[in-house]
Amino acid sequence: MPSARRRTTHLEPLREPEMPESKQDFFRRYVKAIADMDFPALQQMIHPEYVGDYPQSGERFHGFESFRFQLEKYPGGLPAARYDDPNTRILGDEERWAISPGYTVLPLESPERFTTVTRAPYPDGSRWWVVSILTMKDDKVWHAETYFAPEFEPPEWRKGIVEIIQRD
Repeated sequence: MPSARRRTTHLEPLREPEMPESKQDFFRRYVKAIADMDFPALQQMIHPEYVGDYPQSGERFHGFESFRFQLEKYPGGLPAARYDDPNTRILGDEERWAISPGYTVLPLESPERFTTVTRAPYPDGSRWWVVSILTMKDDKVWHAETYFAPEFEPPEWRKGIVEIIQRD
């Protein structure tokens, strides 16, 4: 009669399933990686078919290397920015719309489209608003359309009808 042996089974400890990164977290990492010039992180976030447009100057960048080049060659070096600036916003959790100067209503986001709004110092010391409309493909930044706008003082003709808000 065969002897009964007890078989021991080794169980792996239960692991919590990894939560997929939210788009908000992705874009916060993206903005921080740009501010830190963390090119290995950015290369993982930029789609191989990346296209970046600057409509105001008519420029178009193709691929990660041109994206990297324009950051590296920024006049005076890219100033380190605070990625946790309270004025930095990432829009995309819900659908948002904008009205163009011709009063056309345009969607700003879709499930794969997000808008980042932040401020950046320019080499002359002025501060500019930077608005990027970003489209994702394969969970990476595939297309970026970026606009730049300087801060300015309110014009005299609007005094008395507006509230002046403090800028940081």
